[in-house]
Amino acid sequence: MVAVFFVSTGVALAGNTDFKLERLCSNGSCSSEQSVNDFRDLSKAYASILAPMHFQPASTLGQAGFEIGVESKMSFSTEDASYWKAINKNEGATSADGKYAAPDVFATVQLHMRKGLPFSFEVEGVFNWLANSEVFYVGAGLRWAFTEGWWFMPDISVRAHVGTLMGAPQLSLINVNMDIAASYTWGLGGIVSITPYAGYSLLTAWASSRPLQLGIDETGRSIEDVFRKVTHHMSRGFVGLELKGDYFVFGVEGEFGAQVMSLGLKVGANF
Repeated sequence: MVAVFFVSTGVALAGNTDFKLERLCSNGSCSSEQSVNDFRDLSKAYASILAPMHFQPASTLGQAGFEIGVESKMSFSTEDASYWKAINKNEGATSADGKYAAPDVFATVQLHMRKGLPFSFEVEGVFNWLANSEVFYVGAGLRWAFTEGWWFMPDISVRAHVGTLMGAPQLSLINVNMDIAASYTWGLGGIVSITPYAGYSLLTAWASSRPLQLGIDETGRSIEDVFRKVTHHMSRGFVGLELKGDYFVFGVEGEFGAQVMSLGLKVGANF
C-alpha cells in the first residue's frame, strides 16, 4: 500500500505542472492589474504547494538521534482561477469566463533528514521535487522543543525553516516558515510509540520573476518585462500522527490553508 502511494504520485498526474509566466502577460506588458494579480496568486499557490509539511511531532530525536524519511505530499487547489492559465496543463486552453482549472492534484516527493542536538534542539534538511515538473525545493530548519520531558506536560516546539525554488528559470521564490506544534507520546507494549500532534504554521514567501520574453517589436528587438517582488503571508494548520519503532517511523499528516489543502504520508528510519 505504501509503495503504491509513493509510485502513483509520480505518474498519476495528467499534464505538466511546469509553468510559463509570460502567459499571464498581455499586449507586451506584465504590469496590468490583472497580470500582477494573477502572478501574485500563482506564486502564492506554488509557495504553499512546495513548502514542506511538518512531518514530525514536537518532541526531538535526542542528542544522538538521526532520522531520514521519504515523504509524499498531495496538494489540492481549492479554486479555479485565471492564474492557472500559466501552467502547461492549460496550454492552448480557452475559457469564456476567464477561469482555468487547476490540476486535480499536485504531488511532491521529499527527502527529509533530521538530526538531534543538545538541549532539545534539532536541525533538518529537505529536498523536495514537484512531480511532472522540473521544479525542486531545497530547505533547512532549526527546531527547539522547550517543554520536552516536563512530566505530564505535552511536548511543545517552535521551528524556523527557510527554503528556495530550483529548476524554475522564470521564477525566484524564497519561503520562510515559522510554526509551533504540540504532541504527546504513548508507548504501545514497549515495542512502538504513537504520537498525535497538531500545530499552526505561518509561511512568508517572497516571489518575483526573471526577465520574460514577450515577443518581437517592429524593429526586430525582443520585448521583455518582469513581475516585481510580491510578499505573501499564509496561515496554515496541521494535524498528524506518527508511529515509531526501534528503527522505523511511519506518519500521516493533513495540512489546511485558504488556497491549498494537502495530505501527506511518511516512511523512514531512525538511528
